[in-house]
Amino acid sequence: MKNQKPLGKKQCQLLGMNSDITRRDFLNATLIGTGSMLIGMPAPCQLRARSPEWDGYGGVGDYSLSNGNTWEVLSVGHDLRDGRYDHVSPEARDTGEVYDVAIVGGGISGLGAALHLVKKQRPGLKCLILENHPIFGGEAKQNEFIVNGQRLIGPQGSNNFNFPQRPESPNYEIFHQLGMPEQFEHQEWNPALKPLQFARDDYSAQFRADAMPSFGFFFEKEGKGQWVTDVWGHNLEGTPFSTTLRRDLLTWKTTTKKYYDGTDADRWLDTMSYKDYIEKVMGLDPGVTSYADPVLAAAIGLGCDACSAYSAQQISMPGFAFMRANAKPWHSVTNSFPGGNSVIARYFIKNLNPEAIYGEHTFGDIVNNRVNFDSLDRATNSVRVRLATTAVRVEHEGVPASSQYVSITYQGPTGISRVKAKAVVMSGGSWTTRHVVRDLPEDHRLAYGKFYRSPMLVANVALTNWRFMYNLGLTGGRWFSGFGFFCNIRQPMIAGAYRPPFDPDMPTILTFYVPFYYPGKPIREQGIQGRTELLSTSYADYEQQIREQMLKLFSHGGFDPRRDIAGIILNRWGHAYLDPQPGFYFGREGRPSPREVVRKRFSRIAFAHSELMGHQNWSGAVLEGRRAIDEIMEVI
Repeated sequence: MKNQKPLGKKQCQLLGMNSDITRRDFLNATLIGTGSMLIGMPAPCQLRARSPEWDGYGGVGDYSLSNGNTWEVLSVGHDLRDGRYDHVSPEARDTGEVYDVAIVGGGISGLGAALHLVKKQRPGLKCLILENHPIFGGEAKQNEFIVNGQRLIGPQGSNNFNFPQRPESPNYEIFHQLGMPEQFEHQEWNPALKPLQFARDDYSAQFRADAMPSFGFFFEKEGKGQWVTDVWGHNLEGTPFSTTLRRDLLTWKTTTKKYYDGTDADRWLDTMSYKDYIEKVMGLDPGVTSYADPVLAAAIGLGCDACSAYSAQQISMPGFAFMRANAKPWHSVTNSFPGGNSVIARYFIKNLNPEAIYGEHTFGDIVNNRVNFDSLDRATNSVRVRLATTAVRVEHEGVPASSQYVSITYQGPTGISRVKAKAVVMSGGSWTTRHVVRDLPEDHRLAYGKFYRSPMLVANVALTNWRFMYNLGLTGGRWFSGFGFFCNIRQPMIAGAYRPPFDPDMPTILTFYVPFYYPGKPIREQGIQGRTELLSTSYADYEQQIREQMLKLFSHGGFDPRRDIAGIILNRWGHAYLDPQPGFYFGREGRPSPREVVRKRFSRIAFAHSELMGHQNWSGAVLEGRRAIDEIMEVI
């Protein structure tokens, strides 16, 4: 593992590294009232091997042993990659189970596929979902803390949503089918305090809410640093940027100039990187590209030199206003549930199995109540969910074109087992699917070779208070060196009994989204280097980096890591993002795009990765799952 330089005793005490609060489950010291019913202990299926030095503290509640890709999940995945399951073990147990559909992957794509199968296609079919993590949701999971008696929930990965405003929106029918509320309540800011502005999520704040007066930029010069707020409102005055760079950053941010007159602007953008669009089409300073790099990497996976300009346009990065001039808004303001899109996954599981989450089908109960793990894999369920189970071999029985069944071999808590199904939907990631599907056609295999992936680290820091940010007039900020590049606190959403405090002297969660990108290197090499860094760094080393970075950023506001940090959870996602290179969306030189090839059903196996959208999002994942189900219905 990668290690920081060992700390001396004095520095260790200064950073609060001598406290074990981030490494222990401080549940028993803080539980009060009905909180014990909500938090509880992990379900038996979650009690699996962990590496404390690598996984670190996981929080409390049902997600406490599933923070990102844990050591257990990582180890099985690497065994798969390294060929351990290339031959079916003679000890594999045949369960004798036969399903109409098996879905590999219990993230939002897989859950969406299952709901579409049993609610829209053919009720009564039997379905099995295999999920390799100890709890469903994929990257749409949450972290939970108890700090000074307050329950705090933060996102592990997939974060924001927009409530659809128009019936023709692709999200509109999904929200209503799930029975989600149309309006959401948030804690109100005390008008007697400073007039701060807060983002409601941790995603759009990186490149939209940065224009809020309460969003700051931290600049360092000669070993000293200072915050500058409302930089866009003051036309970048007070920043160390050159006159040319200021001018070009403002042009990039605000221009409505039309850069293309053709009717195929989408395809045109997919022929170039965002870097080329900024520097060659818009004619802006390379410093604009450098400014945009971490933002695009946090939203898409890698920086401007690697990703298609079309992917940047799809997530509303600057420079494309001329393409949206007459577009009607599809959504209301960007928002975030307490645990990010974990709540959407919870709605899916509650719709599939009303007993899967204790309580009624209400927003408050679905957000707050415990998962009923015992109900997930009952034989009487139309959709069974089998957790902590990694599919390692998926293959047609006999010749694919005439096969009647698909065999699925999986590694579970009790060893290697085998089931079969009439059809399979692969809803996991491309990086495992290419290894798992053993009879994968050559054109699919070649297409998967163009699916490049990069990692992401999401760190949730539970604070006893955030007075130090309040003193600086900040609710979020960006910096240009050190650990990460951005962090913020959200305006808390209220969900039933969940009413987190909204006061600078009370606990909250500060969230860091940390991308890994290396401009100028080949796209594949960037992903490998990022994963190497992410996976070789110990929990203690990341904890040290976070504490040191926060001390540098917030010490002038009175920050004391010994007093103000209650806990840190790391969520490591080794293959968090697909990196859509130019041509990924529409192909190049007359050849089909990689995603077009993979979307084609292979006999009784269909593919439903969220990454097939190019720019990954929860609603796109649902749509891919539904498409895959529609395709396999042709052979069931």
